[in-house]
Amino acid sequence: MTLSSAGGVNRSGLSGAYALSAELTTAAENLIGLPMPLRPDTLYDQSRRTVVRRERGPRFPFPIPNGWFIVARADEIEPGRTKTLFYFGKDLVLFRGTDGTPYLFDAYCPHLGAHLGVGGKVVDGSLQCPFHGWRFDGASGACVEVPYDDNPYIPRTATARSYPVVERNRMIWAWHHLEGKEPFYEVPEVPEVHDPDWLPVVVKDITVATCCQEMAENNVDTPHFLYVHGMQAIPEEEFHVDGHYKRSVGMDGNFMREGFGLGLGVLRVKGYTTFISSTTPIDEENVHVRWIFTSPRSLGEDAAEAAADSFTAGVSQDLPIWENKIFKDPPVLRPSERAVTEQRRWCQQFYSWPEGDPRRR
Repeated sequence: MTLSSAGGVNRSGLSGAYALSAELTTAAENLIGLPMPLRPDTLYDQSRRTVVRRERGPRFPFPIPNGWFIVARADEIEPGRTKTLFYFGKDLVLFRGTDGTPYLFDAYCPHLGAHLGVGGKVVDGSLQCPFHGWRFDGASGACVEVPYDDNPYIPRTATARSYPVVERNRMIWAWHHLEGKEPFYEVPEVPEVHDPDWLPVVVKDITVATCCQEMAENNVDTPHFLYVHGMQAIPEEEFHVDGHYKRSVGMDGNFMREGFGLGLGVLRVKGYTTFISSTTPIDEENVHVRWIFTSPRSLGEDAAEAAADSFTAGVSQDLPIWENKIFKDPPVLRPSERAVTEQRRWCQQFYSWPEGDPRRR
């Protein structure tokens, strides 16, 4: 359960606080690990999660990372429509031009602050503000029309922040960079997603109270596979790092995991499944995880769904760990755990610290 799920508890006064504390403590005491129990119901019903962490303040010593992240399924938005979102700690508006091209803006009009996704109108490849009719180009965010003003001059500051967007692998991806810099890697094409010999994709999405780096660290934290999941980690036969890109190969080449930046991965288990993972920051403390599965048609019509259920069930064992832990910096590690240190060092390339941020390194 979560703090927000205790709807019947009296929250006013000391008695309510003690009752809530007792309820949360009981839930935690009844959860016995080594390994953690499989609880697939907690993936999609947050009220069933065990969350007892109550300390205030930020848990992570870094900002939202720079990278490509899924902001919507491609089939969630039609041409000429808008969709309001909250990612990267910001209110956003996603829209498709009338030709189907997707665009993403910060939600608030630079004129007088109206929310562009509440009544905004798509005009060709631009979005028109519902408050005064100012119109903003989808690709650049620049104001291209002030309909009631004859003065042709439009200041450069009359620009909505526009994010680079690509539609790929049946998803819409946006590039987030804290300093507004251009992408320095690309979203990979995964051919299985469009191959007629592979099943239609199965998408699993969950929200987790953690960050991209914490989730990615699990891949290199090999002892946790035994103690959290009750299984040995897959031994690596090949490990390769090249800038933003990482690749790990095991099982005589039948298992391959690729990482593109912090939060984008592609996992292939030969003859069984391919899935794409995107860990999209909601803010600095929470993420929206999407896993996109497909499997060969030769395995049967339910193969992709079965693979998705199998992999995501394992994630339910991680949830109580992620949502109740803090980030130790520096951690106390054994010599055999140097991969964690190397992973954290690799992650640093995906962060920007604005001037004045006390976390700046």
